[in-house]
Amino acid sequence: MHKRDVRRTIRIMPKRKKLTDADVKKVESVILSDTDVEKADRSKYGVARRSIWYILRFVLIASVVVTLCYAALMEAMYVSNIYIIVTEGMEMRADCILGNKSKAELTEHFTESWLQEDEAVNGNKYSLYRVDSYDHRLEIEKFRVWPWSKEATLQVVERVPNIQATPYSSDTTDPVPSWVACRYEITVDKFDGRWYITRLTVVDVDPPEEPHATPDYSKLETDIPHY
Repeated sequence: MHKRDVRRTIRIMPKRKKLTDADVKKVESVILSDTDVEKADRSKYGVARRSIWYILRFVLIASVVVTLCYAALMEAMYVSNIYIIVTEGMEMRADCILGNKSKAELTEHFTESWLQEDEAVNGNKYSLYRVDSYDHRLEIEKFRVWPWSKEATLQVVERVPNIQATPYSSDTTDPVPSWVACRYEITVDKFDGRWYITRLTVVDVDPPEEPHATPDYSKLETDIPHY
């Protein structure tokens, strides 16, 4: 009987190594480092988003401020120019009606189309007199204009008292006609970068003049005794 050699293959399984505290700390440090990286990325994204929003908000606020400043500057320029055009134009118109200026001189302040319609300018109410002096008073009550507009509206009261005149002929015995005070709505339009008076609309004839308050000097506090 033959003896058979039986070879047994013994597979040696490696022993499991027990994790030490140092290994656990290493693993935890790796996990925490990954978490810190994610937090850092999110933090960078949040900072970038807040920075962009801050810049956009600053640009928006700056744009609004610049726009408001520009609008205020343009409105101030418009008000100044229109005020000069209206005050000078109305005084020159009164001078023309009284016979001291020609109609052609008014084209610097009025449109020619309106001058053709202006009955007072085209009339001859004072043609028999040489006006030596007068007092022109123009009170602006309302003023409306927008920075982006090419039209402005004013409400004024015009009075011309104290007209001193001499008749051209000794045959003229009638007194100098008095000036009729009127409240006008004046329309001013902008053409080619310049303002012109385009219309005068009578709102009220001979409006009452508000009395000016006279100060009572007796009520002033002084060291001088009142008797």
